Amino acid sequence: MFNPLNPQSVLPWEKDFQMEYADLSWPGVSIVIPIYNSGAFLEKTIRSLLCNDLTGCELIVMDGGSNDDTGAILDHYAEHFAVCVSEKDKGQSDAINKGFEAASMPILYWLNGDDIILPNALNRARECFAKNPGTEVVVGNAYMTEKDFSPIRHFVFNNDVIKFESLLDYASKHLIQPSVFFSRTAWDKVGPVELDLHYAMDADLFIHMAREFEFLHLEHDIAYSVYHEDCKTRGKRGESITELALVQARYGGFKEARNTLDILVSMFNEQANQLAAQPEAPPPQYAPAQPGEVDILRQQVQALKDDYKKNAILAVESELLL
Repeated sequence: MFNPLNPQSVLPWEKDFQMEYADLSWPGVSIVIPIYNSGAFLEKTIRSLLCNDLTGCELIVMDGGSNDDTGAILDHYAEHFAVCVSEKDKGQSDAINKGFEAASMPILYWLNGDDIILPNALNRARECFAKNPGTEVVVGNAYMTEKDFSPIRHFVFNNDVIKFESLLDYASKHLIQPSVFFSRTAWDKVGPVELDLHYAMDADLFIHMAREFEFLHLEHDIAYSVYHEDCKTRGKRGESITELALVQARYGGFKEARNTLDILVSMFNEQANQLAAQPEAPPPQYAPAQPGEVDILRQQVQALKDDYKKNAILAVESELLL
């Protein structure tokens, strides 16, 4: 394996890793890595890719102009990249689109700078496309994990749950983005991802693809989706949920969108109950100089309530317009 820049970025399986080499007849994959200030985890992501035979494939890095140690990591692994661009962009969706514009392979895939592709998993996906001509989208199994790779949940799919009708209920039956591969044909049909989507761009893409194409399940663990404190969908859960609801409504899933918005209601009620359980704030003369936990909680509850109302109205208006 390639020498690490940071020894702590060496993956647990590297010591005993054995490379499985790809059949040269298998289709190549363009792997886009959209990143911004990903230095805390990026080297692990890159090293996970190097635990796969990249013969006939290409790595395309689209960095939004990071100002942390991302640049040093990219310099260290520069020889492995077919394309490496570091410039200001309009967000993750823009980086993904630019990456696929530069791609030259028949199969497309993206791996965020805080996720992991498992050893030799790329071969399984390439082989699946080779053995199933006409397949446009392949979905493998995956784990959601903590930052130390301890599992949170194992996602095992099947050909029924990856159909359009099932994926409309994306809040409870969602795919794990780094375990999904799709063809250039599928991308050209439904892409690019929309720039105004910052949390649910993968849901929008995959639901749209499922409406146009039949997905094929690959019975193999492909990736770890790492769920950590800096993860967008964890830190901005309310925004993520409301954006997903609007995506569901876009494809006619109004019942599913309402169910997704109900998650916001549950979040609101939970925070309201927490607020009610808090002791009364002290009299003004004893109040702390900075806003206390009760004040912050009140603000969060009000923001959540406003967000729910706004997006519920938008979802209903979308239904009426259609």
